[in-house]
Amino acid sequence: MLTNGSQSFKRPYSSPNIRMLLQILAISVFLIGVFILIVYWKLVRPGKHIYNVLRDQGIPCEPFVPFLGQLPQLYQYQKQNKIMEFHEELNQKHGSIFMFSLGLYPRLVIQDADLISHILGRTYAQNYYKPADLIFRLKPLIGLHNLLISNGNEHERARKMLNPGFHFENLRSMVSIMTDQTTKTIDRLLESWGKPVNLQKELSLLTLTIIASSAFGENFETIANAREIVSEAFIAALDAIVNRTLLLIDQIPLFSRLPFWGKDIVDRGCEKALNFVERIIADRKQGRTKHRCERADILDLLLQAVDNHGKHFTDEEIKQEAMVFVLAGHQSTGDLMAWIMYVLMTNSSVFNDCLEEVDRILPNGTIPTYEMLNDLNVCESVIYETLRLYPPIPFFVRQCIREHVINGSNQNLYIPLSATVLINTYLVHRQAKYWPRPLEFDYTRWMRDPNTGLRPKLAHPYCYLPFASGPRNCIGQNFALLEAKVILAMFIQRCNFELEPKNQNIVLDIRITMRSKFGLFSKITRRQQ
Repeated sequence: MLTNGSQSFKRPYSSPNIRMLLQILAISVFLIGVFILIVYWKLVRPGKHIYNVLRDQGIPCEPFVPFLGQLPQLYQYQKQNKIMEFHEELNQKHGSIFMFSLGLYPRLVIQDADLISHILGRTYAQNYYKPADLIFRLKPLIGLHNLLISNGNEHERARKMLNPGFHFENLRSMVSIMTDQTTKTIDRLLESWGKPVNLQKELSLLTLTIIASSAFGENFETIANAREIVSEAFIAALDAIVNRTLLLIDQIPLFSRLPFWGKDIVDRGCEKALNFVERIIADRKQGRTKHRCERADILDLLLQAVDNHGKHFTDEEIKQEAMVFVLAGHQSTGDLMAWIMYVLMTNSSVFNDCLEEVDRILPNGTIPTYEMLNDLNVCESVIYETLRLYPPIPFFVRQCIREHVINGSNQNLYIPLSATVLINTYLVHRQAKYWPRPLEFDYTRWMRDPNTGLRPKLAHPYCYLPFASGPRNCIGQNFALLEAKVILAMFIQRCNFELEPKNQNIVLDIRITMRSKFGLFSKITRRQQ
């Protein structure tokens, strides 16, 4: 710069500028440090504390990796279609009690029946709630006020109000709906003229129709594309929720609200399903529809139920409970039926035993009644054994709300507050200490004594958990077992079915329920009697 005829040089960075830059840098470093500290304190420290408490008790652990845990490994196994191998290898490495992490949350895996009884059993269940992360993920689809994810007094109240709907007489009245819908499905499948059909998809649609007709009455089938609306909306939303979980999206509140990573699929699926249920409820309230069974259906029960204080369910509670019945009632039973069909198509001796029993008890195409179904000992045992080897719900998760000590067969274990416990029923059902020849499909282990009518006693009351156990067991388990018996008996009675193609790849996949990743394709033809 030239000034007054003389040349002088002005430094590009004066001392005040340097001081200002240093101040900005110091403030930035401080703010970043505060941010990291907050993130650590809120997101990392709670999980690390639980991890340390359990590790210090001698629990075998996978390495603690902040934010990620073992999610990258799980993701790789899933890409290779080996999702269950991931859990089996951890079990072989560590035994029946160990810990690993999925994202932010450590999971204490317990596969010892004694310890499980101290988590699910009636005396101890008050120490556990459904985990907050599970509730957060499912909230967009089914809300917060329902049997599946509500906790404490709210869950107990709803359970007492809904129990009458699943009593013996109500179930008996629903058999006609089950047989009617199964007949329609079989008639339609027989029109395929032996072309391969995806039985997994067809059975899921059948169980959806049965539970929805039993729950909502005649209106379900009168709404155009009702099955497709509910089924496709649920499946798409659930798949998106699982994918978002694997990508850690739903574990970080800020990310979960961004319109990316499948959020539009979740929102769209939830909106379709909720609109459908709202329409069903409105039609019943205004008298435009009625139930199809002899007694009150589930929607009647929801509308009429009264708690100990004379209060009814709110409109929001009715909507959410109805959503849960459809979700839990059709997906798990549909997948169970697919696994049963897979067993029959790959084990001719089991199929022949079922066939002999069905022909004896339901001769000449007899439509099964409730009493006849109770006589299907072999078919019932095949269902129970399929639930053992292929449980549709392979995991149960609970979060500790009161620190306490549980007593196992070999050790006492202190469970810290907020610890998440994962019970892997798939592996519990395959442990040699509870099951002779654990990997062999042997339905005779469930056969009722012809004199007493009782099934053989289990090695441990908590070694068989297809419907969980204790006060949070599945309220609809008797409905599901009855439905499975109807479908199994009528398919055997009227159809021949075989794998087509015979070498199709059956891969275990877990999307809330456990199913075959690529479906189950079968050639179905009319049985000549």
